Amino acid sequence: MIMRFDSLLNWVCVGVGLLSAGFLMVGCGSGDGTQVLKFSHITAPESAWDLGAHKFAELVAEKSDGAMRVEVYPQSQLANRNQQAELNLMQSGAIDLTFESSIILALFLDRRFDVFNLPWAFADYAEAHAALDGPLWAAATEWMAAKDVHILAAGDNGFRQLTNSKMPVSRPADLAGLRIRVAGSPLFLDTFRALGAAPQTMNFGEVFTALRQGTVDGQENPLSIIDTSRLDEAQKHLTLWNYVYDPIFLCVGAKRWARFTPEQQKILEESAREAMVWQREYVAAEEADLPGKLEARGMEVQRLTLEERAAFRAEMAPVWDKARAVIGDDLVDQVLGSTTAPVQ
Repeated sequence: MIMRFDSLLNWVCVGVGLLSAGFLMVGCGSGDGTQVLKFSHITAPESAWDLGAHKFAELVAEKSDGAMRVEVYPQSQLANRNQQAELNLMQSGAIDLTFESSIILALFLDRRFDVFNLPWAFADYAEAHAALDGPLWAAATEWMAAKDVHILAAGDNGFRQLTNSKMPVSRPADLAGLRIRVAGSPLFLDTFRALGAAPQTMNFGEVFTALRQGTVDGQENPLSIIDTSRLDEAQKHLTLWNYVYDPIFLCVGAKRWARFTPEQQKILEESAREAMVWQREYVAAEEADLPGKLEARGMEVQRLTLEERAAFRAEMAPVWDKARAVIGDDLVDQVLGSTTAPVQ
């Protein structure tokens, strides 16, 4: 889930966030000497992101014997609910810690993060994690270091699925002419255009109303977002097609990171890795349960076969080729050449 605003509104919100940060006193000590860190993220309380952040906070408190405390702020409260402002505040050190999706990082910091979002690049979490935790991890940390960001660990937002109000979708031809709200990424726009749809971008906060009023026919998001946003109340059809893997990164500004002692850095790194292992397991278990939950609420679920998913993937060659210009041939080849998507 991302929020995309026009350029003027972005910078107004960034300014408001920066002004507000002056009163946050983030990363300061408490009256009893405990160091308090503020962790901001965009999703709702009790979401997989939020639960992962709280698990991280629990581990930091445990490993530091209470000397460090992490306070979690969902829905980007510290940044006026603006993800770009949140990202900038984290870079500056005004916010200590954030979760940032690869989509947001590609939009606002480095387009090479789109390598994680290539359509139908990964068959399952095992393949996605092997790429992210293996050859791409060093690259990602290098890209972010150049932007004054230190990445501690990576979790999952989930594979992105499709909903719509018009018809079951199980083959590319079914998308012809459907107005689909997509995350505000050129890569996502190119993907749906290649499938014959009419993709549109808008602030996620407007999506439910747009779906209910018929301004758009459908949207794409991980199952947890479809569930917690109650999109089933405006959408009849759900297609499980795992078209994009959506990782999240636990980040801290590089300047803020440098102010931690080596012992504190070790505590934060170990806590982040353990918390993200837990968070990934939670997301996998949640995704196994949610289709049945959404069916019980009245959605019709299309569970695509391997052959049906392969038909969508077969349309992606021009999308992948266009992405090479911003991601790089080596990175694209490395991902597509090492995976077997859509086979599971």
